[in-house]
Amino acid sequence: MPIVTDIQRFCVNDGPGIRTTVFLKGCPLSCPWCHNPESLSPRPQLAFTAGSCVGCGTCVRACPRGVHELVGAEHVVHFERCVACGACVAACPARALCIYGREMSVEQIVAEAEKDRDFYETSGGGVTISGGECMSSYDDTLAIARAVRGAGMSLCVETSGLGAPERFRELAAYVDVFLLDYKISGPGRYEEVIGLPEHVVLDALEALGEVGARIILRCPLVPGFNDTDEHFSRIAELSRRPGVDHVEVLPYHDLGVGKAKSIGSDRYVEGEPMPTDAAVDAWMGRIRELGAASVCRG
Repeated sequence: MPIVTDIQRFCVNDGPGIRTTVFLKGCPLSCPWCHNPESLSPRPQLAFTAGSCVGCGTCVRACPRGVHELVGAEHVVHFERCVACGACVAACPARALCIYGREMSVEQIVAEAEKDRDFYETSGGGVTISGGECMSSYDDTLAIARAVRGAGMSLCVETSGLGAPERFRELAAYVDVFLLDYKISGPGRYEEVIGLPEHVVLDALEALGEVGARIILRCPLVPGFNDTDEHFSRIAELSRRPGVDHVEVLPYHDLGVGKAKSIGSDRYVEGEPMPTDAAVDAWMGRIRELGAASVCRG
């Protein structure tokens, strides 16, 4: 059964029109700038927002595994002991705790999406399956895709390109638009930073082009990692591949930092400045100069 991190309604940046985005849990990649670190683990997990805690100790008494400890004025969370039972979440009066991830049936997911069908029809929107990396739970993604299209709703899939080409060919029969990430240039660099061989992404891009899929190439740009002419040139080249409609530039934002800390993770970029609008405009201009016909900000 799919494990869902969140379902967000009225999204306007996850494909055409107004969309309901289903975030599936689980991603094996290692992007240091990840916006959704709470979706990396495939299992439900505890999150703690220190700024909301009032130090009442209710969670300490509620937890059967000693996950919470008050040391003076500090609330210490032993995440490694947690089994995501939710007892502390239910007990916390300050709502400083939550569980990321819950099992939902395909039918429940589609029922949530159905609530906004009128908005899809008037805006050209629909449902987007995202993550995490939704292709890491391919059977769930395929089942949701079939059900969404069976219900007569448009579907987008956001993916980093993880998976065998034949899976993308199979999934393409149910998908209106693929939002395909291309993150950094260079075979060695891709695997070093992302944890995925670059050829896997390029194989997915080729497979989708072969079956006539519509593709939006999404490119996160992070100062100090991939804001280089080499990368811009590669983006421009890939934008001319079969099936690619246009390029969306996704400027780095530090919204993932707080979420990573809340789950006890130290995997994040901290202190990296968010790019200015002028810098983003310059990046897009350079990608156009290098041969991309259509570039916009995602």
